[in-house]
Amino acid sequence: MPNANIADKAAERQRRIRAGFVAKGTSFTAWCNARGIKHQNARKAIAGEWQGPKAAAIVAEIMAASGVEK
Repeated sequence: MPNANIADKAAERQRRIRAGFVAKGTSFTAWCNARGIKHQNARKAIAGEWQGPKAAAIVAEIMAASGVEK
């Protein structure tokens, strides 16, 4: 199944992002709430389910804030 590999990569990236926030003493959800971003939308952007310029900008911001590289 080719889609399983994509889902595995998205899940791994989400785990790394969550770990990055925890290492900084916060959480993914808390970070999203502080910026007025619905964490559900952020997760969809990370997984590639939500695409476009706004999603890409949010993913870049999340990656930088969590300390995770693409």
